[in-house]
Amino acid sequence: MANLNFIAGRWVNLEKPGGAVFFVGGGTVAYKGKGASDTNTGLTPEQPVSTIGGAIAKVANGRGDTVVILPGNVTVTSAISITSAMSDLTIAGIKGQGNINPSTITGTLADTGDIFSIAATNVVIEDLHFAASGAANTARINVAAAGLTVRGCTFACGANDLETITVAAAGLHTTIAGNRFYVTANGPDAAIEIESAAAHFITISSNVFHGQNATNQWDVGAINSAVAHLDCVVSGNTSTDGAAIVFSAAATGMISLNVMGSGTLGSMLDPGSCMCSENYEADAIDQTARLFPGTVAS
Repeated sequence: MANLNFIAGRWVNLEKPGGAVFFVGGGTVAYKGKGASDTNTGLTPEQPVSTIGGAIAKVANGRGDTVVILPGNVTVTSAISITSAMSDLTIAGIKGQGNINPSTITGTLADTGDIFSIAATNVVIEDLHFAASGAANTARINVAAAGLTVRGCTFACGANDLETITVAAAGLHTTIAGNRFYVTANGPDAAIEIESAAAHFITISSNVFHGQNATNQWDVGAINSAVAHLDCVVSGNTSTDGAAIVFSAAATGMISLNVMGSGTLGSMLDPGSCMCSENYEADAIDQTARLFPGTVAS
């Protein structure tokens, strides 16, 4: 979670000490206090706003503000737009522990839009749990600005969650690291979809992608791209059940130290035009994974 401390009468994110901190407490939360309402200041856990949109409306551009979603479930019924006037924003959850539930977002959009649409630069989304969506959506997070970081989140990927994170043309320097994606029903195409050939310098590292079985897995690939984006780094990821990394166009960069299992040997990794180093595929239990691609550079 964000590195929060109470200093001189206010909550501060020590990673961004100049910014304000706003608390969201909609749904079932651990801290009731006055009761969640968008008419509250949201500046303390005891007086949180009730919706993410209510907190976003209080954010100042470039100040380094933080929105903290308190433990419990917040239902999102309409797309949350992080506009270009909200740069350097952090949206953070609190991980569950003991009898405290994690900060959870459940999307039940009335249309098939994105739950989070990111058009601001240098946004951080961290330590949130995304429950399987109750209605169809285009993506849980759509990236259309430079410098987004998604870290420490878990994503349950159900029948309504065709793609979880999509990276559009302006999503340069996106970092997706240390997250867990798991399929709960037949339907998801990809956990991460790179949609534009202009989405360069993407880093995807240290994530875990769980398929469930031959039916409930990524239908296209856990990490998928059909465009020729440049200079990506895909490293240290682990996936189960089906295609893992599928770059069907001439994307460039480095794909290294990934471990993939329970698919067809030779089909779990399609590197496009990326260089590869020490990626392994396994198709059976009680066997050591094999190095893919098998050709060694001279």
